[in-house]
Amino acid sequence: MPFARSLRALLACLLLTAPLAARAAPGDWVSQVKPLPAPADAQGFALELPPSARRATGAPAHEAWATDGRQRMIYNVTQPQLIAVAGEPAGACGKACPAVILVPGGAFEFLSIDNEGYQVAARLRGLGVRVFILKYRTLPLPDSLAGFQEAIASTFAGKPRPGGPINIYADLPDAIADAQTAVRTARAHAAEWGVDPARVGLLGFSAGAVATLGMTQANADGARPDFIGLIYGPTKTGPVPPNAPPLFAAIAADDRFFGKEDLGLIEAWRRTGASVEFHLYSAGGHGFASQPNGSTSDAWFDQFALWLRATKVIAGR
Repeated sequence: MPFARSLRALLACLLLTAPLAARAAPGDWVSQVKPLPAPADAQGFALELPPSARRATGAPAHEAWATDGRQRMIYNVTQPQLIAVAGEPAGACGKACPAVILVPGGAFEFLSIDNEGYQVAARLRGLGVRVFILKYRTLPLPDSLAGFQEAIASTFAGKPRPGGPINIYADLPDAIADAQTAVRTARAHAAEWGVDPARVGLLGFSAGAVATLGMTQANADGARPDFIGLIYGPTKTGPVPPNAPPLFAAIAADDRFFGKEDLGLIEAWRRTGASVEFHLYSAGGHGFASQPNGSTSDAWFDQFALWLRATKVIAGR
């Protein structure tokens, strides 16, 4: 199956997706991770998404939040949610605004909910769009902070996962199914939420970009996004779905996870005649979503906003 083979190749190179390790040695960063109470309303309201079938993983772990002092992480997510970010969009998009569903990264082990979620959402609202954050199911980790610290320390060090390698058939389909359900849900509640059902797109980061690409390639009925963004995600040669949606992709040449991939996906997208915008920054590393570092990758959001206007997703010049 081409779709499955493509995802296997993507996951083979996906060691870790979080931006946090760039600031300190793995051991130093992991020691800074502390528990954090889950916010009462997740800064908005959350819609429960019906989970799809999943293989048994033993006693279920409890969803938990943690922080390294600068941003929050969520791990052991077993019940997916679509979080509607509170507040009205800027401008006058009326009762049918475009919607952007943010898909954070975190190596499928946790969600980088601030750097690739709420902090990006705050900027998106200024463009006149409805913003949602997809809290998709993550891989099961030990049910304790110490267990979480040990698991991510092993991931940073490149050690094998205790449960074995990521199995795209048993693990990744959860994230893809949740992304598909998120699109269907946004369209089903379009009138209630003030969303234009013909302008529902996803913006994925790292592992979230892998999930966004995977659900787009799957091309499931009713779940096809109207546009997608892949930020420091895969560019490796892979299948392009029929009638591919407009694609915005951005990555730094020194990205330690995807920076050495070929650009076959971008070229294949272009060859179909579908709209594609691609930015290869000379530097910026991995995880620059909401963390400026003085490189040209700092401009990614402004360029994404221009692209949304150029493709008529949002109004204005």
